[in-house]
Amino acid sequence: MRINVNAVLQLRKNKAWSQDELAIASGLNLRTVQRIESEALASLQSKKALAAAFDIDIHDLDYEELPMLQELVGQMVSISLGSTEFSEVPKGEVLEIKDAWLKLQTKKNVQYIRVDAIFKIVLSP
Repeated sequence: MRINVNAVLQLRKNKAWSQDELAIASGLNLRTVQRIESEALASLQSKKALAAAFDIDIHDLDYEELPMLQELVGQMVSISLGSTEFSEVPKGEVLEIKDAWLKLQTKKNVQYIRVDAIFKIVLSP
């Protein structure tokens, strides 16, 4: 399931924990913590373990996809679809966010991009 990785990173930073320290505190494997932070995906059991380690409600780690993305409608953006510098980076205006899709008007055409495939969104001037 999707998880609010920004919350995980902020909570870990607030406690000044390394990924290894979070793994120990949560009882998760270090590789699991690394995967959660890089892919923003976690099983229910891992999500519960993180919530317990941070002493927060499990719902504080819920990923709120659409409300955050709705603010991008009408904005010019660059979208990274992978975590490396060689990844595709479509650029254009966000036309609509619906279900799990972002509709992007580029110079050449309209693209539909799965929200869960997005690594990073940068606002363009």
